[in-house]
Amino acid sequence: MRIARLMDERGKVVSGLLLAAWWAGCVAAGIAAHLASPPSTLVLWLVAACVPYAAWLARDAELPRKHALGLVITAALPMILAPAGLSDDVYRFLWDGRVWTHGIDPYLYAPSDPALHPLRDALWRNINHPDVPTIYPPVAQLLFGLVGALWHSVIAMRLLAFVGHLVVGWSLSLRSRRASLAWWLNPLALSESALGAHLDVWVGLAVLAFAWALHDGRVRRAIGLVFVASGLKLVGLVLAPLVAIRSRRWAPVAVAVAALPLLPLLGAGSGSHTTGGLGQYARRWEGNAGAFALVKGATHAALETAEVAPGRVRFDTLRPTLERVHETRWDPRASFSPEKKPIHDVAEFETHVVASLLTRALVALTVLVLAIVLALRRVEPMRATHAVLLVVLLLAPQIHPWYLLWLLPLHLALGRRALVVWSVAILAAYAPLDHWLAAREWQQSTWVSFVQYAIVAFALAVEILPGEKRAADNGETRELSPRAV
Repeated sequence: MRIARLMDERGKVVSGLLLAAWWAGCVAAGIAAHLASPPSTLVLWLVAACVPYAAWLARDAELPRKHALGLVITAALPMILAPAGLSDDVYRFLWDGRVWTHGIDPYLYAPSDPALHPLRDALWRNINHPDVPTIYPPVAQLLFGLVGALWHSVIAMRLLAFVGHLVVGWSLSLRSRRASLAWWLNPLALSESALGAHLDVWVGLAVLAFAWALHDGRVRRAIGLVFVASGLKLVGLVLAPLVAIRSRRWAPVAVAVAALPLLPLLGAGSGSHTTGGLGQYARRWEGNAGAFALVKGATHAALETAEVAPGRVRFDTLRPTLERVHETRWDPRASFSPEKKPIHDVAEFETHVVASLLTRALVALTVLVLAIVLALRRVEPMRATHAVLLVVLLLAPQIHPWYLLWLLPLHLALGRRALVVWSVAILAAYAPLDHWLAAREWQQSTWVSFVQYAIVAFALAVEILPGEKRAADNGETRELSPRAV
Protein backbone atom coordinates (compact mmCIF):
# COMPACT_ATOMS: atom_id res chain seq x y z
CA MET A 1 0.00 0.00 0.00
CA ARG A 2 2.80 2.40 0.95
CA ILE A 3 4.76 1.50 -2.21
CA ALA A 4 1.71 2.20 -4.37
CA ARG A 5 1.23 5.58 -2.68
CA LEU A 6 4.90 6.47 -3.19
CA MET A 7 4.70 5.48 -6.86
CA ASP A 8 1.59 7.61 -7.26
CA GLU A 9 3.29 10.62 -5.64
CA ARG A 10 6.36 10.10 -7.79
CA GLY A 11 4.18 9.99 -10.89
CA LYS A 12 2.55 13.29 -9.94
CA VAL A 13 5.95 14.90 -9.46
CA VAL A 14 7.14 13.70 -12.87
CA SER A 15 3.94 14.91 -14.53
CA GLY A 16 4.32 18.27 -12.82
CA LEU A 17 7.89 18.62 -14.03
CA LEU A 18 6.87 17.77 -17.58
CA LEU A 19 4.11 20.38 -17.53
CA ALA A 20 6.54 22.94 -16.11
CA ALA A 21 8.99 22.21 -18.93
CA TRP A 22 6.16 22.51 -21.49
CA TRP A 23 5.09 25.85 -20.01
CA ALA A 24 8.66 27.15 -20.02
CA GLY A 25 9.12 26.23 -23.69
CA CYS A 26 5.92 28.00 -24.74
CA VAL A 27 6.71 31.10 -22.69
CA ALA A 28 10.25 31.16 -24.11
CA ALA A 29 8.79 31.07 -27.63
CA GLY A 30 6.65 34.09 -26.80
CA ILE A 31 9.64 35.93 -25.31
CA ALA A 32 11.70 35.10 -28.41
CA ALA A 33 9.02 36.76 -30.51
CA HIS A 34 9.16 39.82 -28.23
CA LEU A 35 12.93 40.02 -28.67
CA ALA A 36 12.59 39.83 -32.47
CA SER A 37 14.71 36.68 -32.49
CA PRO A 38 15.10 34.77 -35.76
CA PRO A 39 12.06 32.58 -36.54
CA SER A 40 14.25 29.49 -36.17
CA THR A 41 14.83 30.37 -32.51
CA LEU A 42 11.11 30.65 -31.89
CA VAL A 43 10.50 27.32 -33.63
CA LEU A 44 13.21 25.60 -31.58
CA TRP A 45 11.49 26.70 -28.39
CA LEU A 46 8.19 25.29 -29.67
CA VAL A 47 9.93 22.00 -30.50
CA ALA A 48 11.41 22.04 -27.01
CA ALA A 49 7.87 22.39 -25.61
CA CYS A 50 6.73 19.45 -27.77
CA VAL A 51 9.11 17.04 -26.00
CA PRO A 52 7.59 17.27 -22.48
CA TYR A 53 4.14 17.56 -24.06
CA ALA A 54 4.60 14.20 -25.82
CA ALA A 55 6.05 12.61 -22.69
CA TRP A 56 3.13 13.89 -20.61
CA LEU A 57 0.60 12.47 -23.10
CA ALA A 58 2.38 9.11 -23.05
CA ARG A 59 2.04 8.94 -19.26
CA ASP A 60 -1.75 9.25 -19.52
CA ALA A 61 -1.66 11.63 -16.56
CA GLU A 62 -4.61 13.66 -15.30
CA LEU A 63 -4.89 17.41 -14.86
CA PRO A 64 -7.84 19.35 -13.41
CA ARG A 65 -9.50 21.62 -15.95
CA LYS A 66 -8.86 24.83 -13.99
CA HIS A 67 -5.17 23.98 -13.71
CA ALA A 68 -5.00 23.26 -17.43
CA LEU A 69 -6.68 26.57 -18.26
CA GLY A 70 -4.30 28.42 -15.97
CA LEU A 71 -1.28 26.89 -17.67
CA VAL A 72 -2.62 27.50 -21.17
CA ILE A 73 -3.63 31.11 -20.57
CA THR A 74 -0.36 32.10 -18.90
CA ALA A 75 1.65 30.31 -21.61
CA ALA A 76 -0.34 32.06 -24.35
CA LEU A 77 -0.12 35.56 -22.88
CA PRO A 78 3.45 36.35 -24.08
CA MET A 79 2.49 35.15 -27.57
CA ILE A 80 -0.66 37.28 -27.68
CA LEU A 81 1.30 40.39 -26.69
CA ALA A 82 4.30 39.70 -28.95
CA PRO A 83 4.97 42.23 -31.77
CA ALA A 84 5.76 39.63 -34.42
CA GLY A 85 5.31 35.93 -35.15
CA LEU A 86 5.93 33.17 -37.65
CA SER A 87 3.22 34.33 -40.05
CA ASP A 88 2.15 37.73 -41.34
CA ASP A 89 -1.36 36.63 -42.35
CA VAL A 90 -2.80 38.62 -39.45
CA TYR A 91 -2.14 41.85 -41.35
CA ARG A 92 -4.27 40.65 -44.24
CA PHE A 93 -7.04 39.74 -41.76
CA LEU A 94 -6.92 43.23 -40.29
CA TRP A 95 -6.83 44.87 -43.71
CA ASP A 96 -9.93 43.01 -44.89
CA GLY A 97 -11.70 44.01 -41.68
CA ARG A 98 -10.66 47.65 -42.16
CA VAL A 99 -12.02 47.65 -45.73
CA TRP A 100 -15.32 46.18 -44.51
CA THR A 101 -15.74 48.77 -41.75
CA HIS A 102 -15.35 51.52 -44.35
CA GLY A 103 -18.22 50.11 -46.38
CA ILE A 104 -16.11 48.71 -49.23
CA ASP A 105 -16.31 45.17 -50.58
CA PRO A 106 -12.85 43.60 -49.91
CA TYR A 107 -13.35 41.21 -52.81
CA LEU A 108 -13.24 44.02 -55.36
CA TYR A 109 -9.67 45.26 -54.94
CA ALA A 110 -6.25 44.02 -53.94
CA PRO A 111 -4.65 45.86 -50.98
CA SER A 112 -2.20 47.62 -53.32
CA ASP A 113 -4.95 49.00 -55.57
CA PRO A 114 -4.88 52.84 -55.74
CA ALA A 115 -8.64 52.87 -55.06
CA LEU A 116 -7.92 51.84 -51.46
CA HIS A 117 -4.99 54.19 -50.91
CA PRO A 118 -6.91 56.38 -48.38
CA LEU A 119 -7.33 53.35 -46.08
CA ARG A 120 -3.64 52.56 -45.75
CA ASP A 121 -2.31 52.68 -42.20
CA ALA A 122 0.86 51.64 -40.37
CA LEU A 123 -0.05 47.94 -40.66
CA TRP A 124 -0.67 48.06 -44.42
CA ARG A 125 3.00 47.68 -45.42
CA ASN A 126 3.15 44.30 -43.66
CA ILE A 127 0.46 42.68 -45.83
CA ASN A 128 1.67 39.65 -47.79
CA HIS A 129 0.80 39.33 -51.48
CA PRO A 130 -0.60 42.89 -51.62
CA ASP A 131 -1.33 42.55 -55.34
CA VAL A 132 -3.66 39.59 -54.79
CA PRO A 133 -7.33 40.16 -53.84
CA THR A 134 -8.47 38.36 -50.70
CA ILE A 135 -8.91 34.58 -50.59
CA TYR A 136 -10.99 34.45 -47.40
CA PRO A 137 -14.70 33.46 -47.56
CA PRO A 138 -17.63 35.47 -46.08
CA VAL A 139 -17.80 34.00 -42.54
CA ALA A 140 -14.08 34.71 -42.05
CA GLN A 141 -14.70 38.21 -43.44
CA LEU A 142 -17.47 38.68 -40.89
CA LEU A 143 -15.02 37.93 -38.08
CA PHE A 144 -12.41 40.26 -39.60
CA GLY A 145 -15.02 43.00 -39.79
CA LEU A 146 -16.03 42.38 -36.18
CA VAL A 147 -12.44 42.87 -35.02
CA GLY A 148 -12.10 45.91 -37.28
CA ALA A 149 -15.17 47.50 -35.75
CA LEU A 150 -14.35 46.73 -32.10
CA TRP A 151 -10.55 46.91 -31.87
CA HIS A 152 -8.39 47.14 -34.99
CA SER A 153 -5.20 45.53 -33.67
CA VAL A 154 -3.04 42.44 -33.92
CA ILE A 155 -3.78 41.63 -30.27
CA ALA A 156 -7.53 41.62 -30.89
CA MET A 157 -7.18 39.19 -33.79
CA ARG A 158 -4.97 36.93 -31.69
CA LEU A 159 -7.47 37.03 -28.84
CA LEU A 160 -10.23 35.95 -31.22
CA ALA A 161 -8.16 32.98 -32.38
CA PHE A 162 -7.09 32.09 -28.84
CA VAL A 163 -10.70 32.13 -27.64
CA GLY A 164 -11.35 29.62 -30.43
CA HIS A 165 -8.52 27.50 -29.06
CA LEU A 166 -10.12 27.51 -25.60
CA VAL A 167 -13.61 26.79 -26.98
CA VAL A 168 -12.35 23.79 -28.97
CA GLY A 169 -10.79 22.35 -25.80
CA TRP A 170 -13.95 22.97 -23.80
CA SER A 171 -16.06 21.28 -26.51
CA LEU A 172 -13.77 18.26 -26.51
CA SER A 173 -14.01 18.03 -22.71
CA LEU A 174 -17.76 17.42 -23.00
CA ARG A 175 -17.05 14.00 -24.46
CA SER A 176 -13.35 13.28 -23.92
CA ARG A 177 -11.32 14.82 -21.10
CA ARG A 178 -8.05 13.42 -22.45
CA ALA A 179 -8.70 14.85 -25.89
CA SER A 180 -9.36 18.32 -24.47
CA LEU A 181 -6.07 18.32 -22.54
CA ALA A 182 -4.16 17.02 -25.57
CA TRP A 183 -5.61 19.90 -27.60
CA TRP A 184 -5.15 22.71 -25.07
CA LEU A 185 -1.51 21.81 -24.45
CA ASN A 186 -0.54 21.13 -28.07
CA PRO A 187 2.25 23.65 -28.88
CA LEU A 188 1.26 23.97 -32.54
CA ALA A 189 -2.42 24.61 -31.78
CA LEU A 190 -1.53 27.08 -29.05
CA SER A 191 1.04 29.04 -31.07
CA GLU A 192 -0.96 29.19 -34.29
CA SER A 193 -3.88 30.74 -32.40
CA ALA A 194 -2.23 32.90 -29.72
CA LEU A 195 0.71 33.99 -31.91
CA GLY A 196 -0.35 33.38 -35.52
CA ALA A 197 -3.96 34.60 -35.02
CA HIS A 198 -5.16 31.93 -37.45
CA LEU A 199 -8.88 31.33 -37.36
CA ASP A 200 -8.34 27.73 -38.46
CA VAL A 201 -9.08 26.79 -34.85
CA TRP A 202 -12.67 27.81 -35.55
CA VAL A 203 -12.62 25.62 -38.68
CA GLY A 204 -11.53 22.71 -36.48
CA LEU A 205 -14.45 23.43 -34.14
CA ALA A 206 -16.91 23.48 -37.07
CA VAL A 207 -15.53 20.17 -38.40
CA LEU A 208 -15.72 18.56 -34.97
CA ALA A 209 -19.28 19.77 -34.41
CA PHE A 210 -20.26 18.61 -37.91
CA ALA A 211 -18.95 15.09 -37.26
CA TRP A 212 -20.74 14.90 -33.92
CA ALA A 213 -24.00 16.26 -35.38
CA LEU A 214 -23.91 13.75 -38.23
CA HIS A 215 -23.06 10.94 -35.81
CA ASP A 216 -26.07 11.88 -33.68
CA GLY A 217 -28.34 12.04 -36.73
CA ARG A 218 -28.86 15.82 -36.58
CA VAL A 219 -28.76 16.43 -40.32
CA ARG A 220 -29.99 20.02 -40.39
CA ARG A 221 -27.42 21.06 -37.79
CA ALA A 222 -24.74 19.29 -39.82
CA ILE A 223 -25.76 21.27 -42.94
CA GLY A 224 -25.50 24.54 -41.00
CA LEU A 225 -22.02 23.56 -39.85
CA VAL A 226 -21.07 22.73 -43.44
CA PHE A 227 -21.89 26.34 -44.28
CA VAL A 228 -19.77 27.63 -41.38
CA ALA A 229 -16.80 25.45 -42.40
CA SER A 230 -17.07 26.65 -46.00
CA GLY A 231 -17.53 30.23 -44.88
CA LEU A 232 -14.28 30.09 -42.91
CA LYS A 233 -11.95 28.14 -45.22
CA LEU A 234 -14.11 26.33 -47.87
CA VAL A 235 -13.54 23.07 -45.96
CA GLY A 236 -17.28 22.42 -46.01
CA LEU A 237 -17.07 21.73 -49.75
CA VAL A 238 -15.44 18.35 -49.07
CA LEU A 239 -17.72 17.56 -46.11
CA ALA A 240 -21.06 18.22 -47.82
CA PRO A 241 -21.35 14.84 -49.63
CA LEU A 242 -21.01 13.06 -46.27
CA VAL A 243 -24.48 14.28 -45.29
CA ALA A 244 -25.75 11.44 -47.52
CA ILE A 245 -24.57 9.03 -44.80
CA ARG A 246 -27.64 10.06 -42.80
CA SER A 247 -29.95 11.46 -45.48
CA ARG A 248 -29.54 11.22 -49.22
CA ARG A 249 -32.51 13.55 -49.59
CA TRP A 250 -30.67 16.37 -47.82
CA ALA A 251 -27.28 15.77 -49.46
CA PRO A 252 -27.94 18.04 -52.51
CA VAL A 253 -29.05 20.80 -50.13
CA ALA A 254 -25.79 20.39 -48.18
CA VAL A 255 -23.73 20.68 -51.38
CA ALA A 256 -25.61 23.84 -52.42
CA VAL A 257 -25.22 25.38 -48.96
CA ALA A 258 -21.50 24.55 -48.92
CA ALA A 259 -21.06 26.24 -52.31
CA LEU A 260 -22.67 29.53 -51.26
CA PRO A 261 -19.52 31.02 -49.64
CA LEU A 262 -17.67 30.25 -52.86
CA LEU A 263 -19.71 32.71 -54.92
CA PRO A 264 -18.17 36.02 -53.80
CA LEU A 265 -14.69 34.55 -54.19
CA LEU A 266 -15.34 33.85 -57.87
CA GLY A 267 -15.67 37.57 -58.49
CA ALA A 268 -12.69 38.62 -56.37
CA GLY A 269 -10.52 41.17 -58.14
CA SER A 270 -13.26 42.39 -60.46
CA GLY A 271 -12.71 46.00 -59.37
CA SER A 272 -9.19 46.04 -60.77
CA HIS A 273 -9.51 43.19 -63.31
CA THR A 274 -7.02 40.95 -61.50
CA THR A 275 -7.15 37.28 -60.57
CA GLY A 276 -8.45 36.75 -57.03
CA GLY A 277 -6.72 34.79 -54.28
CA LEU A 278 -8.82 31.68 -54.90
CA GLY A 279 -7.83 31.67 -58.56
CA GLN A 280 -4.19 32.09 -57.60
CA TYR A 281 -4.35 29.22 -55.11
CA ALA A 282 -6.31 26.93 -57.41
CA ARG A 283 -3.82 27.34 -60.25
CA ARG A 284 -0.31 27.68 -58.92
CA TRP A 285 0.34 28.08 -55.17
CA GLU A 286 2.43 25.27 -53.77
CA GLY A 287 4.43 24.72 -50.62
CA ASN A 288 5.36 21.97 -48.17
CA ALA A 289 3.37 19.51 -50.29
CA GLY A 290 3.44 15.78 -49.69
CA ALA A 291 1.82 13.31 -52.08
CA PHE A 292 0.88 16.21 -54.37
CA ALA A 293 4.53 16.75 -55.26
CA LEU A 294 4.94 13.09 -56.18
CA VAL A 295 1.81 13.04 -58.36
CA LYS A 296 2.82 16.27 -60.04
CA GLY A 297 6.25 14.87 -60.81
CA ALA A 298 4.70 11.77 -62.39
CA THR A 299 2.24 13.90 -64.37
CA HIS A 300 5.03 16.14 -65.63
CA ALA A 301 7.05 13.10 -66.73
CA ALA A 302 4.04 11.74 -68.62
CA LEU A 303 3.44 15.06 -70.37
CA GLU A 304 7.03 15.23 -71.55
CA THR A 305 6.29 12.32 -73.88
CA ALA A 306 3.69 14.48 -75.67
CA GLU A 307 5.71 17.71 -75.94
CA VAL A 308 5.65 19.53 -79.29
CA ALA A 309 8.79 21.43 -78.28
CA PRO A 310 11.06 21.31 -75.23
CA GLY A 311 8.91 22.26 -72.25
CA ARG A 312 5.79 22.89 -74.38
CA VAL A 313 2.56 20.96 -75.01
CA ARG A 314 -0.34 21.85 -77.29
CA PHE A 315 -4.09 21.16 -77.09
CA ASP A 316 -5.51 21.82 -80.55
CA THR A 317 -8.89 20.25 -79.73
CA LEU A 318 -9.43 22.83 -76.95
CA ARG A 319 -8.46 25.80 -79.10
CA PRO A 320 -12.00 27.30 -79.49
CA THR A 321 -12.59 27.24 -75.74
CA LEU A 322 -9.13 28.60 -74.95
CA GLU A 323 -9.65 31.47 -77.41
CA ARG A 324 -12.88 32.48 -75.65
CA VAL A 325 -11.27 32.59 -72.18
CA HIS A 326 -7.92 34.05 -73.30
CA GLU A 327 -6.81 36.94 -71.08
CA THR A 328 -9.89 36.65 -68.86
CA ARG A 329 -10.04 35.56 -65.22
CA TRP A 330 -10.89 32.06 -66.49
CA ASP A 331 -7.74 31.74 -68.56
CA PRO A 332 -5.81 28.66 -67.29
CA ARG A 333 -2.60 30.72 -67.54
CA ALA A 334 -3.90 33.49 -65.30
CA SER A 335 -1.76 33.98 -62.17
CA PHE A 336 1.21 32.00 -63.50
CA SER A 337 4.47 33.88 -63.97
CA PRO A 338 4.88 35.10 -67.57
CA GLU A 339 6.85 32.78 -69.82
CA LYS A 340 10.46 33.72 -70.54
CA LYS A 341 9.66 33.27 -74.22
CA PRO A 342 6.10 34.51 -74.86
CA ILE A 343 3.73 31.88 -76.28
CA HIS A 344 1.56 33.35 -79.03
CA ASP A 345 -0.51 30.21 -79.62
CA VAL A 346 -3.43 30.09 -77.13
CA ALA A 347 -3.49 26.29 -77.38
CA GLU A 348 0.16 25.92 -76.38
CA PHE A 349 1.30 25.78 -72.74
CA GLU A 350 4.43 25.28 -70.73
CA THR A 351 4.59 21.68 -69.53
CA HIS A 352 4.96 22.58 -65.86
CA VAL A 353 1.79 24.73 -66.03
CA VAL A 354 -0.27 21.85 -67.42
CA ALA A 355 1.23 19.43 -64.91
CA SER A 356 0.19 21.71 -62.05
CA LEU A 357 -3.35 22.16 -63.37
CA LEU A 358 -3.88 18.47 -64.11
CA THR A 359 -2.57 17.38 -60.71
CA ARG A 360 -4.92 19.80 -58.97
CA ALA A 361 -7.85 18.45 -60.96
CA LEU A 362 -6.82 14.87 -60.11
CA VAL A 363 -6.57 15.68 -56.39
CA ALA A 364 -9.98 17.37 -56.37
CA LEU A 365 -11.52 14.38 -58.17
CA THR A 366 -9.89 11.93 -55.74
CA VAL A 367 -11.28 13.76 -52.70
CA LEU A 368 -14.74 14.02 -54.26
CA VAL A 369 -14.84 10.32 -55.17
CA LEU A 370 -13.65 9.35 -51.69
CA ALA A 371 -16.37 11.46 -50.03
CA ILE A 372 -19.06 9.98 -52.27
CA VAL A 373 -17.86 6.40 -51.71
CA LEU A 374 -17.80 6.85 -47.93
CA ALA A 375 -21.28 8.37 -48.05
CA LEU A 376 -22.71 5.57 -50.21
CA ARG A 377 -21.16 2.91 -47.97
CA ARG A 378 -22.57 4.77 -44.95
CA VAL A 379 -19.30 4.69 -43.08
CA GLU A 380 -19.57 5.94 -39.49
CA PRO A 381 -19.71 9.77 -39.81
CA MET A 382 -16.77 10.61 -37.52
CA ARG A 383 -14.52 8.13 -39.30
CA ALA A 384 -15.69 9.33 -42.72
CA THR A 385 -15.10 13.00 -41.87
CA HIS A 386 -11.67 12.14 -40.52
CA ALA A 387 -10.74 10.12 -43.62
CA VAL A 388 -11.78 12.83 -46.09
CA LEU A 389 -9.91 15.63 -44.33
CA LEU A 390 -6.83 13.48 -43.79
CA VAL A 391 -6.66 12.78 -47.52
CA VAL A 392 -7.13 16.50 -48.23
CA LEU A 393 -4.15 17.34 -46.03
CA LEU A 394 -1.97 14.62 -47.52
CA LEU A 395 -2.78 15.56 -51.13
CA ALA A 396 -3.05 19.37 -50.90
CA PRO A 397 -0.62 21.45 -53.00
CA GLN A 398 -0.06 23.85 -50.10
CA ILE A 399 0.16 22.81 -46.45
CA HIS A 400 0.79 25.50 -43.89
CA PRO A 401 1.25 24.31 -40.29
CA TRP A 402 -2.06 25.85 -39.18
CA TYR A 403 -3.99 23.72 -41.70
CA LEU A 404 -3.59 20.77 -39.31
CA LEU A 405 -5.95 22.54 -36.93
CA TRP A 406 -8.85 21.66 -39.26
CA LEU A 407 -8.53 17.99 -38.34
CA LEU A 408 -6.61 17.82 -35.06
CA PRO A 409 -9.65 18.27 -32.74
CA LEU A 410 -11.57 15.43 -34.43
CA HIS A 411 -8.42 13.33 -34.58
CA LEU A 412 -7.98 13.66 -30.82
CA ALA A 413 -11.69 13.02 -30.20
CA LEU A 414 -11.26 9.67 -31.95
CA GLY A 415 -8.44 8.81 -29.55
CA ARG A 416 -5.74 9.01 -32.21
CA ARG A 417 -2.26 10.49 -32.00
CA ALA A 418 -0.65 10.44 -35.47
CA LEU A 419 -1.53 14.09 -36.11
CA VAL A 420 0.15 14.98 -32.83
CA VAL A 421 3.34 13.63 -34.39
CA TRP A 422 2.64 15.65 -37.54
CA SER A 423 2.02 18.78 -35.45
CA VAL A 424 5.66 18.53 -34.35
CA ALA A 425 7.15 17.48 -37.70
CA ILE A 426 5.34 20.23 -39.61
CA LEU A 427 7.21 22.91 -37.69
CA ALA A 428 10.01 22.12 -40.15
CA ALA A 429 7.91 24.01 -42.73
CA TYR A 430 9.16 27.21 -41.09
CA ALA A 431 12.79 26.32 -41.88
CA PRO A 432 13.10 28.70 -44.89
CA LEU A 433 11.71 31.67 -42.94
CA ASP A 434 15.07 33.01 -41.71
CA HIS A 435 16.43 33.25 -45.24
CA TRP A 436 13.17 34.72 -46.51
CA LEU A 437 13.29 37.58 -44.01
CA ALA A 438 16.94 38.26 -44.84
CA ALA A 439 16.91 37.95 -48.65
CA ARG A 440 13.23 37.65 -49.67
CA GLU A 441 13.94 34.28 -51.28
CA TRP A 442 11.93 31.22 -50.29
CA GLN A 443 14.21 28.18 -50.48
CA GLN A 444 12.49 25.06 -49.20
CA SER A 445 14.55 21.88 -49.06
CA THR A 446 13.02 18.84 -50.72
CA TRP A 447 14.71 16.67 -48.12
CA VAL A 448 13.03 18.52 -45.26
CA SER A 449 9.61 17.85 -46.79
CA PHE A 450 10.54 14.23 -47.50
CA VAL A 451 11.59 13.58 -43.90
CA GLN A 452 8.48 15.30 -42.57
CA TYR A 453 6.09 13.20 -44.64
CA ALA A 454 8.08 10.01 -44.01
CA ILE A 455 7.57 10.57 -40.28
CA VAL A 456 3.87 11.25 -40.85
CA ALA A 457 3.43 8.14 -43.01
CA PHE A 458 5.14 6.00 -40.39
CA ALA A 459 2.97 7.44 -37.58
CA LEU A 460 -0.21 6.84 -39.57
CA ALA A 461 0.83 3.29 -40.44
CA VAL A 462 1.66 2.45 -36.83
CA GLU A 463 -1.69 3.82 -35.69
CA ILE A 464 -4.06 2.64 -38.41
CA LEU A 465 -2.80 -0.71 -39.68
CA PRO A 466 -2.86 -2.72 -36.40
CA GLY A 467 -6.43 -1.57 -35.68
CA GLU A 468 -7.62 -2.45 -39.16
CA LYS A 469 -5.91 -5.84 -38.96
CA ARG A 470 -7.60 -6.61 -35.64
CA ALA A 471 -10.96 -5.60 -37.06
CA ALA A 472 -10.40 -7.81 -40.12
CA ASP A 473 -9.33 -10.75 -37.95
CA ASN A 474 -12.48 -10.38 -35.88
CA GLY A 475 -14.67 -9.92 -38.93
CA GLU A 476 -15.83 -6.56 -37.54
CA THR A 477 -16.18 -3.03 -38.78
CA ARG A 478 -14.69 -0.55 -36.37
CA GLU A 479 -17.34 1.87 -35.19
CA LEU A 480 -16.11 4.67 -32.97
CA SER A 481 -18.57 6.55 -30.82
CA PRO A 482 -17.60 9.98 -29.54
CA ARG A 483 -19.06 9.03 -26.17
CA ALA A 484 -16.88 5.93 -26.02
CA VAL A 485 -13.60 7.72 -26.57
